[in-house]
Amino acid sequence: MENEIAQTLDIAADKAQYDSAARKLVAQKAVLAYILKSAMDEFVHIPVKQIAEELIEGTPQIAEAAVHQDTPDAPRAGSVKMSGTDRVRNMATEDVTIREGKVLYDIRFVVRIPQNGEQIEIIVNVELQSRDTPGYPIPKRGIYYGSRLISAQRGTVFKNQEYEKINKVVSIWICENSAVSRSDTINEYYFCENRRRGNYQEERKNYDLMRVIVMRLGSQGEESEDDAIRLLSKVFSENITADDKKRVLSEEFNIAVTDSIEQEVERMCNLSDGLEERCMARGFAKGQAAGFAEGQAAGWAEGQAEGRAAGRAEGRAEGAMETLFSLVKKGLLTVSAAAQQAEMAASEFEQKYRTFYNKK
Repeated sequence: MENEIAQTLDIAADKAQYDSAARKLVAQKAVLAYILKSAMDEFVHIPVKQIAEELIEGTPQIAEAAVHQDTPDAPRAGSVKMSGTDRVRNMATEDVTIREGKVLYDIRFVVRIPQNGEQIEIIVNVELQSRDTPGYPIPKRGIYYGSRLISAQRGTVFKNQEYEKINKVVSIWICENSAVSRSDTINEYYFCENRRRGNYQEERKNYDLMRVIVMRLGSQGEESEDDAIRLLSKVFSENITADDKKRVLSEEFNIAVTDSIEQEVERMCNLSDGLEERCMARGFAKGQAAGFAEGQAAGWAEGQAEGRAAGRAEGRAEGAMETLFSLVKKGLLTVSAAAQQAEMAASEFEQKYRTFYNKK
């Protein structure tokens, strides 16, 4: 029991550290830019470099930047890499209400979209999930998170009846492990207008206020034609070394591998290896325990079967002896003849005969 608890705590600690490293890596503006370009129509025609460096609002978290002291790789001739230094600004990562309790966001930031000559602000939430079937529908949880992102704007973005000031929110869910049939897919859920009668059409900006996007990586993600899915699949892959992951970021996706990115990639790979080893050890221990229990059950069943067989044989033998005793007592069979039938000496048979009737 103690060993099981210790292993579980170790795995939980490694998992928490892995998740923390993954969030820090995905929170880099260059990585977020690829996600936004794949997930939202507004960014389809905007270069990822512009998204990362001009449209994602915020500055590096000062306390964290002072610790890491990031230094980007020197740019290759003819190319300018996107900065791998900037992480989204330190927004509050939780909303709290008395009734609803606490809701934690993995990543939350503001992005500005050029629209009709002005910059429209959108609040984006990115969530990382180990699998897409956690026991509840991901889109429903995404809608809940999106709703909280909207309600949390009251008192900051708008007050009282100023609902026209509400910012659009987008909740993006990245699922690492998915079945093959759902692998390498992106699904989007949003409000749309259905004119049931008449020709009046509301302006889209007045109702298109929340989107939920589910990106499933899965086994086919590393070969995806979508840049964001391919990038994330390779970064999260257990089959690619840390050095190869850094090479992919730099050469395939033109992201400068800073000290911060390098550290998070290394940490994720090391923790992933540790998790695998711990889980294998725990699985082996459980297998041993299960095998022992199964062996006990099998042994008990086998013992029962053997006992029943031995009991039946012994019962048959006792019945045959009693028959011989009865024939001798009735004078229909001599002791010598009966002993011969029982395959034992006459003296032994006679002793058993006397004992049998004395007990009676």
